[in-house]
Amino acid sequence: MQLFIFEGNGMVDAGLFELVEKILWAVSFISIGGALAVMFFFVFAQSIFGSKTIHSQLELLLRQNRQICEQLKQIAQSLEKEDNKSNKPEK
Repeated sequence: MQLFIFEGNGMVDAGLFELVEKILWAVSFISIGGALAVMFFFVFAQSIFGSKTIHSQLELLLRQNRQICEQLKQIAQSLEKEDNKSNKPEK
């Protein structure tokens, strides 16, 4: 890589080239890392967010199932009480 910096006599310090090279090296790693992060987000975001949605829906379904189970127990108890009342001989 060749840089042309014209200041005064046209000479550039070697340390400046090393500094620019290190900066470009770091920026390239950052840009590659950012590109990989964006690709990861677009590839896996749907499955991650989808699994969270499915998990919350399953929790809701489990709560509803428990409520229905409790209601069925109450109905069964009330039917048993009514059945016991109807089977008792009257005096």
